[in-house]
Amino acid sequence: MNIQSISSRLFRLGIVLFAAMSVGLAAQAADFTIKIGHIASTEDEDHKGALVFKDFVEAQTNGRVAVEIYPGGTICGNFRQCLEAVQIGTVEITGTTVGGAANILPELQVTDLPYMFPNDRVAEKVMRSPFMEKVRAAMLKKTGTLRLMGLNNTGGWRDFFTTNKQLRSPADLAGVKLRTIESELQVEMVKLLGGSPTPIPWTELYTSLATGVVVGTKNGITDIVNMKFHDFLRFVTLDHHAYMFLFWWMNDDSLKKLPKDLQKVVVDGFHHMTTVANNDPKYTQLAAYADFKKRGGKVYVPTAAEKAQFVDKVKPLKAWFVKKYGDEWLKALEASIATAEAEIAAEDAKVLR
Repeated sequence: MNIQSISSRLFRLGIVLFAAMSVGLAAQAADFTIKIGHIASTEDEDHKGALVFKDFVEAQTNGRVAVEIYPGGTICGNFRQCLEAVQIGTVEITGTTVGGAANILPELQVTDLPYMFPNDRVAEKVMRSPFMEKVRAAMLKKTGTLRLMGLNNTGGWRDFFTTNKQLRSPADLAGVKLRTIESELQVEMVKLLGGSPTPIPWTELYTSLATGVVVGTKNGITDIVNMKFHDFLRFVTLDHHAYMFLFWWMNDDSLKKLPKDLQKVVVDGFHHMTTVANNDPKYTQLAAYADFKKRGGKVYVPTAAEKAQFVDKVKPLKAWFVKKYGDEWLKALEASIATAEAEIAAEDAKVLR
């Protein structure tokens, strides 16, 4: 190795060490430190939202609050671990899908009932509705520590991705080993469709696809491409059976320890975070679909008749949910969706009159 090469390496090492020291000094100088741990990749909309949160909170508090972000499962390996870390206060903030939070508040699975949300506009209104206030109150009452701070879409809609064949009807799912999130409802759904459900942590899915432990999954296109799952997945059926909410949780004690003015900045920070994260998939999915197709991926949109077969097969899930958890949560969500649809119709009428 020549002198120039050694000098170059030492220079780069010096930059890394300086950056690490700067982060440490910044954290020491701050009055408060907020750690965000999540399992998404650094290309994911959730991570982009976390970066916006960090920039906003640190700037608006003049450095009184330092925000540290630990992506990709570096500080907690799955949703359950991340929630537990927030509960005990070793991490202040994390984001989970329904699958993670349902371990604590199983009633939240109602938002994952298939084919409930007709489009993004309805789902986005439900995000800001009294229904989510009900979720916040229920989780805080049950745990005493987990406070819902905001929501965004994460990765678009859940669709069926497979490695070896296109799914055009429930019959095509017979015996297919499909990865699901850690949720009883998701497992029941795949069973109703004739598939073989296999709950697998997100960070283990790449290896599971590579080794054939599963041959399919239910996710959005940006998640698939960001995590390089399309190294193996070759087919997608765009049935849009579920809208993927990401719930951002914060340790309530950590929030309440902040002075009132800093609490306000944190709340505003979550607003900026979720706005960015929510809108990002609508744009990034364009490149994601292009990448998927470039790698040989086939995209299929079911006909109305084909989608009706999927919808019909999973109808018993509502009765399954009510039997386990009562009808309170289902009625609350259905009312929220109906209100959202009415509001959208009124908004459209104003534009079109």
